[in-house]
Amino acid sequence: MNIFIILLAFIIPAWTASPADAIAPQIVGPETKVIDNNIIVNLHIDHVTELASPITSGVEKEITFTIELLRAWKFWPDEFIVSKKISKIIKYDNLREQYRALSYDGITRAEKYFSDYNAVKDWIFAVNNVNLANVKELELSTYYIRIVVESKSLEQLPVIGFLIHFIPEVEMSLAKESSPFIIGEN
Repeated sequence: MNIFIILLAFIIPAWTASPADAIAPQIVGPETKVIDNNIIVNLHIDHVTELASPITSGVEKEITFTIELLRAWKFWPDEFIVSKKISKIIKYDNLREQYRALSYDGITRAEKYFSDYNAVKDWIFAVNNVNLANVKELELSTYYIRIVVESKSLEQLPVIGFLIHFIPEVEMSLAKESSPFIIGEN
């Protein structure tokens, strides 16, 4: 009987969702520029309202951005060149009434505090000025950029151990590929 009540707690909110909540999150970008022979990538995510409620209630979330550069081939599988992974973690402190946001790209760690959700939302769901690769190291060819964004909760509910097979670890997963572009030494 208790399991039935727990399952209803997960199912009923899905039935009561309003049409305004039906807008799916989407990746805007990637915006790609070549500055000083480096491929610089900028992107952000729009329509992340489904994550607002858990974040503002104090659930710690991790958003992981994976940016990959791939070389397109006509008759062969595409070739992986390089990738960058950026992890962002957000946690709302109910006592201090502020958001703590962390960003880590494998080298640099940044920590910021925000009192407004809109300000933290703009920072946590955007990735700017990612230096992906140097164009002088690339052969003349057609390339494209693949973006994968995943979000997951870092806090597990007590029943997760029992229902681990029914509840996915990744809550949101988005992917997008840029238009092909030609780059390399002339």
